[in-house]
Amino acid sequence: MKKKKKNLRQSNLIFLVVGILLSLSAGFHLYAVLDDQQRSDVEKLSTIYTERTESLINGIFHKTDVLAAAVKLENGNISQSDFDTVAQLVYQENSGIRSIQYMPGAVVTYSYPIGGNEEVIGKNFLEIPERKKDVLLAINTKKIALSGPYQLLQEGIGVVARNPIFLYDDKGKEYFWGFSAIVLDLPDALQDAQLGNLHDSGYDFQLYNINENGERIVIAGDENLDTSKAICTAVEVPNHEWTLAIASNHPWTPLIAGFGTICVGIFITIVLRNTMQLMQKEKAAVAARDEFFSNISHDMRTPLNAVLGFTKLAKDPSLSDAEKNMYLDKIESSGHLLLDLVNDTLMFSKGSNGKFQIYPEPCSIYQLGTSILNPSKELARSKNIHMVISFVKCPDRVILADRLLVQKIFLNLITNAIKYTPFGGHIWLTGEEEAISNTTTHLVFHIKDDGIGMSEDFQKRMFEPFVQENRAESEFSGTGLGLAIVKQAVDLLHGTIEVHSQSNEGTEFIIQLQFPLLREDAISQMSSQQAFDFSSLAGKIVLVCEDNALNLELVLALLQTKQMKVITAVNGFLGVQAFEDSPENEIDAILMDLRMPVMDGLSATKAIRASKRADARSVPIIAMTADVFLEDVQKCKAAGMNAHVAKPINPERLYETLLQEMKQKK
Repeated sequence: MKKKKKNLRQSNLIFLVVGILLSLSAGFHLYAVLDDQQRSDVEKLSTIYTERTESLINGIFHKTDVLAAAVKLENGNISQSDFDTVAQLVYQENSGIRSIQYMPGAVVTYSYPIGGNEEVIGKNFLEIPERKKDVLLAINTKKIALSGPYQLLQEGIGVVARNPIFLYDDKGKEYFWGFSAIVLDLPDALQDAQLGNLHDSGYDFQLYNINENGERIVIAGDENLDTSKAICTAVEVPNHEWTLAIASNHPWTPLIAGFGTICVGIFITIVLRNTMQLMQKEKAAVAARDEFFSNISHDMRTPLNAVLGFTKLAKDPSLSDAEKNMYLDKIESSGHLLLDLVNDTLMFSKGSNGKFQIYPEPCSIYQLGTSILNPSKELARSKNIHMVISFVKCPDRVILADRLLVQKIFLNLITNAIKYTPFGGHIWLTGEEEAISNTTTHLVFHIKDDGIGMSEDFQKRMFEPFVQENRAESEFSGTGLGLAIVKQAVDLLHGTIEVHSQSNEGTEFIIQLQFPLLREDAISQMSSQQAFDFSSLAGKIVLVCEDNALNLELVLALLQTKQMKVITAVNGFLGVQAFEDSPENEIDAILMDLRMPVMDGLSATKAIRASKRADARSVPIIAMTADVFLEDVQKCKAAGMNAHVAKPINPERLYETLLQEMKQKK
């Protein structure tokens, strides 16, 4: 069993580890795939928009070739009206073109349109230090050179493309004539490149340039974009290079998707693992239940076999009285064993379901001890076991305790000690008061034997239900509920239990319990056990409400043995009617079963108590039922019953209860 549980735990752990590892692997894989996909998408966009921007800017700047061609055609002599005519062909409204300039010798002579560009007319850009470098670059390379972006003289941010024009003199020698130029407003000139669409598609961008002074100039886009985490591509413009940086607005999407996959995977793994554990527990519970029913069936059949077998033998008419009594004694003994098995099974079931409640009542420590030790001594004597009992350090006090639970604890442990101690062995029982306050007493009990002991493996599982240690030297078997019930009872009383044991060297149980104290003079006030004179029962009239014919026959025989008169009713309704039809104060007591057809015992009791007869409130009503738990007793009292007698009926208990309740009636 232990190996099986260990294998199940290992399997569950392996399943959990494998599930977590697979979840991590899937999450990291998804992250890598999405991250690569996101990077690939950005790279594709970067290529598209870089080419689009290059094409747009270079296309605009090469429009200067039209003016350059006109200048060359007229050998540099162009009038204002001719310039305007050519410029109108090049100029486009809302294209970002700020002006088209005619610049003989690098001096702005004409500008189209003139409005807004008045400031540059007459300016010689070779004489402006911060512009001279770009001007000379165009002259020296004989190619269009870009200047800027920078603050334009005519206000605003822009770039200037200067197309150098070279003419030939009369001797055929080439010389620099001047420039045809286009000035662009930024970022208006980039509208046709549709860079703004990037943001709508979930991306940020920045178009920037590092100028001749090493300054970073943002031409368009988000000035705060971290370009170190973006895809950057070069935008080639005349004699310059701009940079287009593009990044996703949601760079964390792959990370979240990967992490989410890991979390979902782990969650599913845990759910599946818990489901597997529940299934395993359910399977184990079914197996434990089957094993329990197998054990309880065996243990119940053993005394039942004795009851049925010895009953058949006792019917032999040739038996002597001594032989017949011997068989009856064995039948009675087997019946008590069967009753103990039923009680243990029911008690454990209620405790496991959390339905067991504690019902404390005043009791003397010595009286409680006597109720436990007297039957134990008889059992020990039958095996010639020496019991050494010492309660010198445990003074008699009146405590509040649940008698049933306390008796269950010690009777189970002492009975086990006797069972598993060989003939002629020893058992030591000691109790002492370890501490006391004004309200509580703390008691410690030791139950020690020199029996067969328990293995270390069994001690780890000894308090589990249905668990038994099968050893060759042990001749006893059972349901395996005894120690489980002990542990339940100790826990319910908020106590502790400790075990020391070795195989073939004996066992010691140490139980610590704490009980509320009553005042010391309560001992003298508690009623001592008294001898009853059952002869006074003769002639008393008892109403018996019982639906089971055999039980009714048994009760009749028991009552008639004491010369009592009996009125019978087979259900609660007839019982109430029999009471109503009888003369007042004629019925001395009522024995009431609880579970009956037509009307149950509780309802019948309430109906009798509600009657307007003078004796309805005073007639003793005693529950006679197989519902034996303390909560059942409480229900009986709540319904108006005076006492409770459990089935199977103990005749002495029945007679004592009848006597006590009839006396109180008087």
